[in-house]
Amino acid sequence: MATSQDVHNKHRVVQDRYRLCGQCGNFCSTSENQTYCMICGEKLMDECPRCKEPIVYPTARFCPACGILLVQVQNLP
Repeated sequence: MATSQDVHNKHRVVQDRYRLCGQCGNFCSTSENQTYCMICGEKLMDECPRCKEPIVYPTARFCPACGILLVQVQNLP
């Protein structure tokens, strides 16, 4: 039987936050204790460098809020 708490949680919008490598596009959850990319060694970012919007779409190449290019890799599909 569902409780009122279960119903409340069902309608809650959860946005996971990520750290993104601007060099190679690799990403990890902010819950992981990583500061640097395990693929290329670049420092990971958890927000847009221009508008400071948190990264919630880890596969996006551009910030959805301001449009700045986040990932510098040229050979992405």
